[in-house]
Amino acid sequence: MERAAAGPGISWKQVVGIPLNVFCFLFLLVLGWGSWAGFFAHPARVGVVVVHLLMMPVMTVCTAGRSRGVRHEPDWKPFFPLLVFHSLFTAWVMPYMDARDILVLPGGDALRYTGLVILALGALLRVWPMLTLGRRFASVVAIQEGHTLHTGGIYRWARHPSYVGILLMDVGFACVFRSSVAVLLLPVVFWMFHRRMDVEETLLIDAFGDEYRAYMKQSARLLPGVY
Repeated sequence: MERAAAGPGISWKQVVGIPLNVFCFLFLLVLGWGSWAGFFAHPARVGVVVVHLLMMPVMTVCTAGRSRGVRHEPDWKPFFPLLVFHSLFTAWVMPYMDARDILVLPGGDALRYTGLVILALGALLRVWPMLTLGRRFASVVAIQEGHTLHTGGIYRWARHPSYVGILLMDVGFACVFRSSVAVLLLPVVFWMFHRRMDVEETLLIDAFGDEYRAYMKQSARLLPGVY
């Protein structure tokens, strides 16, 4: 979905908050593993850090952060608690279990490097909409001032490419940190974002009516020919 063209400039909360969140996430990865030297001893784990550092300026500069615009729709109530659990599990539990060989997947380095490739692809799909929409992209469900629908480019094929990116990143994390538990939790993650998409599309149908309904008929929700 497209948010309106640039409004107010980037707030100090966004400039400070987004990089701080990224650095806290990366710190928890290392803390979960147990040592700086041990974490950074493997190139795949170094790659995870590099991918996030590359994403950080895009998320900070090319989005509207949590701007609620002129109309905001509250998220499905369990979404935020589940998102916090999702983030903490990814950032701390996965590396903790990997470092101690607890319920890990087979595959060794081949699995880790495959996971890094998948994670990088997911990160690309995560930031692509941000680069496409610029300051029109927000992390909350909202209608911004002058809001129009964006149905070209990557949005021609999928209505929620950023969520595809998140799901791919989750698969990548599960592989890099050999987490069998993360694989089992993937349906929960999908369900969580499925409910988020329901909220977003309900707001857009209410705001744009037949224009958005027509777009829904012409595009996939996540993957053309699949869903």
